[in-house]
Amino acid sequence: MVRSSNFSMELVRADDKTQKFPEHIGPILDPVHYFEVEPDVEYFIKIRADTSFESYVTLSVDGEDLGYFVILSAATRQDCSSQYNGIFELSGGIETMKALRFQRTKVSGSVAKGKSGVNNRPAMWTGQIKATFYEAIPLGLSARDMEFKSQWNPLGKVGATIGVDSLAQKKGVMSSKGKSMVVERRINEGDMVQKYMKGRMLCDISAKYCCTPGLIANGILRRYTGPRDDYTHVSIDEDEVRVKRRKKEQVPRDCIDLTEE
Repeated sequence: MVRSSNFSMELVRADDKTQKFPEHIGPILDPVHYFEVEPDVEYFIKIRADTSFESYVTLSVDGEDLGYFVILSAATRQDCSSQYNGIFELSGGIETMKALRFQRTKVSGSVAKGKSGVNNRPAMWTGQIKATFYEAIPLGLSARDMEFKSQWNPLGKVGATIGVDSLAQKKGVMSSKGKSMVVERRINEGDMVQKYMKGRMLCDISAKYCCTPGLIANGILRRYTGPRDDYTHVSIDEDEVRVKRRKKEQVPRDCIDLTEE
């Protein structure tokens, strides 16, 4: 998990929420945090707050807000059931939380030119997940809304990946809407719920995501060129990348702490 102080965020598989996506951290000069993901896999964003008070949390994927907020209960009480987050909808009194899905970006056959007429090779697309934690300020009881649909647009701010003979340009992956559901329940008309507003910001956690070849292209993972019996293949179109297998005695890091010392 990516953690800052008493708050954390991680990505988990929709088909098995005990399975977390591997995490990596960039070089010292650019300590960006990355989730290593796979195309065509659905996922949820898991958030937690280990505090003695309720937290108000907003989420964005690929630069666009998911359109709702989450209230995390105080640590002394049972964790909020909506800690696994994706696309939230409420229609006809039925509340659902659907998964997000990783998919490849589109490939363009041209390269854009800048003002000087020189071809601009676009930056490698890497998606971004962001969770912002605030104090939750209760406003009192109010009737429950019966209709809500997220306006999150999975194609809103994602450019095409240029179709050139470069691993860096072929590994694009983005998020779209999935089909798996973690919550499905009926809301009765007239039900009263506690309403909240956000108070002061407590923490901002963000991390990028991309596929294994993207991590290699970004310099996060090293391209391995050792003996053939000591690597696995990762293929993207015509490119083949050799990735060194982890030794059995190595234990992968499962927590990245952003807390300043």
